Amino acid sequence: MTLQVTDGDTKEIFTTRAHIAQDPEELADPEPLTIVRGPHESVEEEWFIEILEAEIDEIEIDQEVLSECIKQSQENSNVVNARSDELRALLLYLVETGRYNSVSEAVRGLLEDHLADNYPDLVKEYVDIRTELEREELSSQLGGDRNK
Repeated sequence: MTLQVTDGDTKEIFTTRAHIAQDPEELADPEPLTIVRGPHESVEEEWFIEILEAEIDEIEIDQEVLSECIKQSQENSNVVNARSDELRALLLYLVETGRYNSVSEAVRGLLEDHLADNYPDLVKEYVDIRTELEREELSSQLGGDRNK
């Protein structure tokens, strides 16, 4: 997961990718972590963290561009083509060994996992925008939003 961490010694705030767990046995290199939560951040819990990547640069999501990309993907072909013998051979191997049912399923699964792991903010923003676009489309089909 990607999260903001405050260093207890220096009070420096930084964004990191890390695994967190309540049980240190679940992590390869656990460090103590105090999580504060609640409306007044008055509840503290002791967890453990394994930092995978410190000081990551968060990408700023351009909502207008993402919205336009969503509309284009709905209007145009949804075929993704890498044109790579090497990648196709590896994907076919995953299909032939039963990991996936088809090359298309393998590509979708691998890309979804990669995007979720490496671009979680982009995935979250996509879900938010896509949901809003679908709400607007449904509202329009049903005769408009009468609550406005």
